[in-house]
Amino acid sequence: MLMVAMLVTFATAASAQTVRQWSGTTAMTRQPEQVLASTMAEWRSLWSRVGMAAPDMFEPGRMSAVGIFLGLRSGPGYSVNILSASRRRDRIMVVFEERAPDEVMMAERMPAPPPPSPRPVATGPAFAAGGASAFAPGSSLTTPVVPPRPSGPPTSPWAIVLINRVDLPITVEQRLFR
Repeated sequence: MLMVAMLVTFATAASAQTVRQWSGTTAMTRQPEQVLASTMAEWRSLWSRVGMAAPDMFEPGRMSAVGIFLGLRSGPGYSVNILSASRRRDRIMVVFEERAPDEVMMAERMPAPPPPSPRPVATGPAFAAGGASAFAPGSSLTTPVVPPRPSGPPTSPWAIVLINRVDLPITVEQRLFR
């Protein structure tokens, strides 16, 4: 049994890929997109999308890169979080998630409001006499609480991942829920 555990650990470690990553919040690109780069021209083009000079470490024919651009966001606090870059069967999978400000994340997790309680319905002469109301006594209309929007200028979060291999296709996957 111990041998099996060691083989699984080795197999898992072997599937992880050596990567280097960069990220930021102010890409020049305002639309969501994922861009692959395998040539020096594509590597430089990837970096031009964030308004920076490309680091001098890309080796065409030995490395690939992926740019993940979330597009325009309403304020600060958003980012790209790379969860993994690993080999899965016949490809490299890069998995990421979008991080949002805490108040936005909490608003998305708020439970749904309870259904309204049954209210008596006025019918017949009592309604005509004006003694009934459409609302239960003491009740008021409530609206759901909307979290405040992040204040500050809009952002455009991004991440670039450099992968030390070119022999497999690359797939990018966004994880929406944890």
